Amino acid sequence: MKQLAYRLKGQSISIHVVESERDLPAFEEFVSRHRILGFDTETTGLDWWAPDFRCRLAQFGTGSETWVIPVDLGPVFAEAVRRALRRLEWLVAHNGTFDLHVVEQTLGIPMEELAPKMWDTRLLAHLVDPRAVKERGPGLKLEELTKFYLCEQTADEVKGSMTLIAKKYKTTKEKIWKLVELFDPDFLLYAGMDPALAYRLFQLLYRLVPARSKAQGLIGWEHQLAHVTAKLERTGYLLDVEYAETRCAELSAEQQEWEAVARSFEVENPNSNQQLVEAFTRMGVKLTKRTKKGQLAMDDDVLTSLKHPLADAVIKSRKASKWRKTWFERALDGRDANNRVHAGINSLQARTSRMSISGSIPAQTFPSGDGYVRHMFLADEGHVSCSIDFGNMELRYLAAFSRDPTMLDAFLNGRDLHQITADAASVPRKIGKMANFLTVYGGGWAALMEQAHIDEETARKVLDAFAATYPGVGSFGRRLADEARRTGFVYTVTGRRLPVDPGKWFRALNYFIQGGSRDVTARALMKLDAAGFTPYMRLPIHDEIVFSFPEREAPEMAREAAKLMEFPVQGLLIPADAEIGGRSWGSVLELEESKH
Repeated sequence: MKQLAYRLKGQSISIHVVESERDLPAFEEFVSRHRILGFDTETTGLDWWAPDFRCRLAQFGTGSETWVIPVDLGPVFAEAVRRALRRLEWLVAHNGTFDLHVVEQTLGIPMEELAPKMWDTRLLAHLVDPRAVKERGPGLKLEELTKFYLCEQTADEVKGSMTLIAKKYKTTKEKIWKLVELFDPDFLLYAGMDPALAYRLFQLLYRLVPARSKAQGLIGWEHQLAHVTAKLERTGYLLDVEYAETRCAELSAEQQEWEAVARSFEVENPNSNQQLVEAFTRMGVKLTKRTKKGQLAMDDDVLTSLKHPLADAVIKSRKASKWRKTWFERALDGRDANNRVHAGINSLQARTSRMSISGSIPAQTFPSGDGYVRHMFLADEGHVSCSIDFGNMELRYLAAFSRDPTMLDAFLNGRDLHQITADAASVPRKIGKMANFLTVYGGGWAALMEQAHIDEETARKVLDAFAATYPGVGSFGRRLADEARRTGFVYTVTGRRLPVDPGKWFRALNYFIQGGSRDVTARALMKLDAAGFTPYMRLPIHDEIVFSFPEREAPEMAREAAKLMEFPVQGLLIPADAEIGGRSWGSVLELEESKH
């Protein structure tokens, strides 16, 4: 057995590394003495669905003692890990959803068995302070939280060590996980510390979760939601490989076509700022915008403003390359043996708690109202695609809590809220709609001016008209801003505490609405899960959930799912509307009556 030691702020942490079967009884005796342990895995990568994916190490521990089990050495070690996982009453992990996938895929324990007894420090950290590091918050990654709450030196020495290990092996951080020797001492230290850090963070963060959040059951609620979204990740989305490959070929040809145009101006690489600056300078084009480093800028804003054939070619070649790599190649590269693509669904992500989708299906980046990208995702054989989304969720939520009579009347009596706003300002309906949503998203006259392509005077007039038409919204916003000014926070109805930055108190309204609306979607996911709809759900995207329903039963199932999703808030119903298309997700957007 190998023995490693580390000192965290003067406190000793012992790391026991199992090397042979003879070491396993001591590990099992350690497990038998504890009801709860930190847990983590080291794997060959993040692609838990891949046929060559492996769990290399499994780690268990307290804040002062950890054990590292070399699962890669064979079945005996894997079985010891299985016994430990099933014996423990509680597990603590950071980003535990990933470890649930790992254990299910490599050790055969269904996530349904382990999820109910897993505490996730990532979720707890968000409930304590959801701000990212760039927002002057602690962040949500284990390295960031270690630096903020435990020890900056440990974060750098241990959590930051994989970059150095990758350099030692002359590879990248993305590739090192498969290549690093199983008993590399630096790797073992990195692995052995993870359960200790998770355990210590759990002890600290649980105490810091606001009392109101605990009292309203938010900790359990978020863990249940994370389990539901993990099941959606596991199911995956069937990929139309032929469609994706065809789009890749088209975009590649388009990229090459525009690169040829760029070469006619002596630009070999459209992504080279230096070559572009030299080409435009030769042609007498005056460039003024500079980067933070003082170099002449060649971003899309600059290129668009030039209105030159070279600029047009560069924009179009970059666009074709980006679309191909970001959407179609990513999906093709990320599919499993059954041509299913598995998204990463971050159930608790933004400051406001809004979910995000990452990985091979970056759905929130897909063009809105367009089926071009969505056509590559298919309902299962014999199924059709169905999209169910909430109607004006944020605005209804705002009306329900602001109690503004005009806004409430519009929703209760089916009046056109966007037209009401537009008429009050004597502008087209689309500008009234922009003003309504900008209020929800915390935008001001400058944002309206940019989005609507109107002058400052008109933008100010529209927002003044909004304030005069819906005075209840302004009053409610001021109450929330006053609360934030006094306490530094605003609380959502579910008991979630959202920090508001000093001097930005006006954002309290936006945070309250966004956080509350997200919770409506979260509640819908859990209700659908309880009703047995999870095998049919594919993705939650903000206020929309996408399904794959058997074609014959689709109308009835869509009605039932929509009924489960709709939710009354303060007496005002937030309705859910279903649209059924053909087999591809994109077909829903091409329905004649589609709201998308």
